[in-house]
Amino acid sequence: MTLGVYINMKNQVREALDFYGEIFGSTCTDLMTYGSIKEEGGPEIDEKTKNLVMNASLQIEGDTVMFSDTPDFMEFIPGNNVTLVLDTKDAEKLTRYFDALSDGATKIMPLQKTFWSEKFGQLTDKYGVGWSFNLSE
Repeated sequence: MTLGVYINMKNQVREALDFYGEIFGSTCTDLMTYGSIKEEGGPEIDEKTKNLVMNASLQIEGDTVMFSDTPDFMEFIPGNNVTLVLDTKDAEKLTRYFDALSDGATKIMPLQKTFWSEKFGQLTDKYGVGWSFNLSE
């Protein structure tokens, strides 16, 4: 199991990847744009949004830091743009942690199947900390 950091930005991820990459001698891996996916039932995506980064990663001193642009159809709140990401191959553990942290939390997305994972969910815990839960393959 790993615990990672996820940073959301408002249309600045590509610039930030270059900036942090130069400082830490790292190159972006796994860059995916909103235009590269089409999830059934998802919102219509305009041309501007198609070019925004849905997910990208940088390795910084052996740790993975993930980034995402927040498109206009999602609320972006500066100061609340960092999320802890719990990633595990153990479905029971993932569900146990999600359920435990759900007490007093605001559930953003229940644990459910997505195009990248059999189980993924998000919540903001009772202390205001954002969490994402991902079942690895």
